[in-house]
Amino acid sequence: MPKVESTSGMEKTLRLLALIALDGKKQKEQIQLLDKAGFGPSDIADMLGSTPKAISVRLAELRRARRNSGNI
Repeated sequence: MPKVESTSGMEKTLRLLALIALDGKKQKEQIQLLDKAGFGPSDIADMLGSTPKAISVRLAELRRARRNSGNI
């Protein structure tokens, strides 16, 4: 279960909506979705129970793969 820290009501709502949108998706898809939604590596790591470094590495891999396939 992802950890939830003390945040404003709006931020809690946004995080809840993001978690609902992630349900049933693979981690790669979750990271892509959260990145597109404007969450940074630290926020993504918190929501997925990972580290910001691991998320940053995964984002770099995803962007490199997208660039190499011609889908910029």
